[in-house]
Amino acid sequence: MLSKYKFKLDQKLDEFLLNLPSQEIYEPIKHIVGLGGKRFRSSVLLLITDLFNGDVNDAFDEAVAIELFHNFTLIHDDIMDQAPLRRGKETVHKKWDENTGILSGDILYAVSNQLMASSKNNRTPNINQLFQKTAIEVCEGQANDMAFELREDVSIAEYIDMIKLKTAVLVGCAMKMGALIAKTSELNARNIYDFGVNLGIAFQIHDDILDVFPEKESFGKQVAGDIIEGKKTILSLKAIEKIDSDSKNKFVELLNSNKVKDKEKIQQVMVLYKQLNVLEDANELKNKYYELALSNLSNLELPVDKKNKLKSFAEFLMNRNY
Repeated sequence: MLSKYKFKLDQKLDEFLLNLPSQEIYEPIKHIVGLGGKRFRSSVLLLITDLFNGDVNDAFDEAVAIELFHNFTLIHDDIMDQAPLRRGKETVHKKWDENTGILSGDILYAVSNQLMASSKNNRTPNINQLFQKTAIEVCEGQANDMAFELREDVSIAEYIDMIKLKTAVLVGCAMKMGALIAKTSELNARNIYDFGVNLGIAFQIHDDILDVFPEKESFGKQVAGDIIEGKKTILSLKAIEKIDSDSKNKFVELLNSNKVKDKEKIQQVMVLYKQLNVLEDANELKNKYYELALSNLSNLELPVDKKNKLKSFAEFLMNRNY
């Protein structure tokens, strides 16, 4: 469904990369943007513009800005997580160094703002305000994610709020931005944002699941990287919630340990995950937010065939295996 939008978007991104200065600091940007990826946030912005009868050609600056902003967050997140792989290739800070990663990420953020400012839609202030609000929330979500690593009392509700900020609001932002460019009703703009946020939460839970239980050998990231890093995910939090008190401290200690070899740590944690059946719990929570998204979808003032397109898109995200 998104392929035709992604094709045009990739063309625009190729033009962007070709026009970058030859200065060395731009090489990491060419590297990460050139790796491709799903482009689903930026492509869905174009889809929403189209579904609400807007001109897709009027939305490319915003779509490219969303994609560049997303890649900025990936560079910085990988540095904070010390992740070795991104989309199956070396992360920027591994291929170059951390300082280069920070600076190239900063440039991506600045360029995304430059695109928003130069867009033909820049006279609609609520579009730029939405983008800036979302940028702040994404950084807040990442800060919470980092803070959770030092805490042993993170609740499921706090986890949901964290992934809402870190991941889901950008999905909602992309969708609402498309609706605003198409000049649809305020009710539609609000409902499409809520649809995107709830779908984004379900998407991130699905991502947490795929990190540990990938359905393909090549997932594009380090398998079980969340376990290695001791991250608080729906799987680890459900395990902490369900494990008996005598074993809880040992499990938390294992999850936070840097002394246990990665392979051994993954094996031990996986055994506990399977014993506690946390995969089923995670899928249940994912489905809850997916159903909330479908409820938002039903409230949209759109023809049935267009609602069905959005439902098909949501189903694709929830059933992806990579």
